[in-house]
Amino acid sequence: MVRRAAAALALAGLICVCAAQPASAHVGLLSADPAPGATLGATPTLIRLSFSERPDVALSSASVVDARGVAYQTAPPQPVAGDPLSFQVPLHPLSRGVYTVRWRVDSAVDGHATTGTYEFGVLVAPSAGAVSRSSTTTPVSSPLELVARWLLLSGLVALLGAASAAALRFGGEDGTDLLLAAAGLALAVIGLLLLGAAQRGSAHSTLAALLRSPVGHALIWRGVALAVAGVALLVALIVPAARRGGLIIAGCAGLAAVVVHVAGGHAAASRWPSALTVVVQSAHVAVAGVWIGGLAALVLGLRGAPSPQKTAAITRFSIVAAGALAVVVATGVARAISELRSWGDLFSTGYGRAVLAKLVLVGLIAAIATRSRTRGVTAAGGDLGPLRRSSRAELALAALAIALAALLGTLAPPVSGRTAGLAGLSASGTDVGGRVRVQLHAASDEPGRNRFVARIADVRNGTPVQGASVQLLFTPLDDPGVASTTLGLSPAPDGTYVGSGANLAFDGRWGVRTLIANVGGSVEVPLELDPVGPPQQLSVEHIAGQAPTYTTLVDSDNLIRISPHPERAGQSRLLVTFYTGAFDEQQRIRQIVVTLRAGRGAITPQRVRRLGPGTFASPVTLTTGQNQIAVIGRTDRGVRLRSVFDLDVPAR
Repeated sequence: MVRRAAAALALAGLICVCAAQPASAHVGLLSADPAPGATLGATPTLIRLSFSERPDVALSSASVVDARGVAYQTAPPQPVAGDPLSFQVPLHPLSRGVYTVRWRVDSAVDGHATTGTYEFGVLVAPSAGAVSRSSTTTPVSSPLELVARWLLLSGLVALLGAASAAALRFGGEDGTDLLLAAAGLALAVIGLLLLGAAQRGSAHSTLAALLRSPVGHALIWRGVALAVAGVALLVALIVPAARRGGLIIAGCAGLAAVVVHVAGGHAAASRWPSALTVVVQSAHVAVAGVWIGGLAALVLGLRGAPSPQKTAAITRFSIVAAGALAVVVATGVARAISELRSWGDLFSTGYGRAVLAKLVLVGLIAAIATRSRTRGVTAAGGDLGPLRRSSRAELALAALAIALAALLGTLAPPVSGRTAGLAGLSASGTDVGGRVRVQLHAASDEPGRNRFVARIADVRNGTPVQGASVQLLFTPLDDPGVASTTLGLSPAPDGTYVGSGANLAFDGRWGVRTLIANVGGSVEVPLELDPVGPPQQLSVEHIAGQAPTYTTLVDSDNLIRISPHPERAGQSRLLVTFYTGAFDEQQRIRQIVVTLRAGRGAITPQRVRRLGPGTFASPVTLTTGQNQIAVIGRTDRGVRLRSVFDLDVPAR
């Protein structure tokens, strides 16, 4: 039995080492403004970064530097009103050039730190290599944090086990429960102190600054709970009659420390409601303490000669352990599901492999426990030596299981690297036959050079499509006379297809046909992207008895005005006029395109008739509700002027 346990221990240790591979960031960068790889037409006044977890702004930092290393930020990160997931950094004016954003963020949820960099350009595009890299993100962790979490969890497990043994009477009769609880408390205190040191080091902050942060508050409340447990154990030591009650109170304080510890970890940042995941994770750790810590209390109580009392203790613990095992497995599986994106993450990520290793260990412990406890009960006063030896093997495996739990607390769950909510442009769709789904993301939502990432999957089973030839065909939907362009995408190590190009040459709606060819044939997936242009001021005027007017200030020198008559569902005459300056004269327009999207219908070009140098009329058919009219004009000098008008049309 011992040899088999040792072999299993070595195997699980190997799996543990394999699990400790680089992981995605604990705090994922969800969006950035300016976006990674973006080319701006003017200097930004600030950068704004948004994350998958609430950042601790006081412990975080960000800088914007040029190619010479000169920094342009004017202040440390500042909170964004109404957006707890973001912070912003004000900037000095930026001249023409490429700039690097370097950021470091500490999670206000679990204290984990992440660093990252990305580049953007002002009046010049970043290099192709920089755009293809887009951004880099690196989690910050240390071996000290792993050791600290292991000691803290081991101590809490021992404390909970001693308290449950005293409450349910399957521990020792000669003070061994109190000894185990005291040892557990000492381990937990050491682990808490080391965890504070590790978190202070990763935050590069003073102890005072750390304790003022949410992470520091969690450290303080863990300490308060452990202090209460220490007082209860001291009373139990001084007053023998109060020993059982003191142990139970210490166990309750240990449970409070578990809840605080869990609420300061991954469970509070899960994709499930945080209250649910904190309860599930707290139950997982607490019941594991009753099971594993209770086993330690049982082993200490089995010293000496066999007796009916010891046999009865084995029976009581076996009943408790069976129920605890079921709860541990159920809550562990639930937490794994909440942190994994798919079953494939069990094999492709360090976090998933650590989960698998932990499941293997729990299964081995359960198998050994079932056999040894059956033998112990049937011995009924016989030799308890085999039970003691197998229980010690269980505890050795349990120690490694706790180490894996500590490792999971330092590794980033796969869901923390999710890309939902990324800044830029996103679109998804399937081919006509419904066989292939494409999710396309552009790093920037502005026209100009951009980085495109396509995730292509088989609709039937969700598996990524690999080894394909992928091209994007860009066609401006609002400018029918502009030629289409193509961009080839290359496969990336993460299974996506990536490419960079200036295909979104200007703002407006673009049709993007994704052409996918492999050995099984070829398919086409139509998508649509809409890069934004400079902000435009809109004014609307309604005068009784007259057609309404909608006017936008395209830039400092040009305005576009439209007037639908009548503004109601059905046939209408749309008057379009281009002005220069403050309506002093019409802008001479060489070419004009007017498109209409009525309701959720397709974008359709409209017939246009010239009435003057900058005045045009177009017959349109409006529908009740939302109607979107896009007007694009090109001046004699080739300047492109565009505005989009949203009309909320009443019924007839």
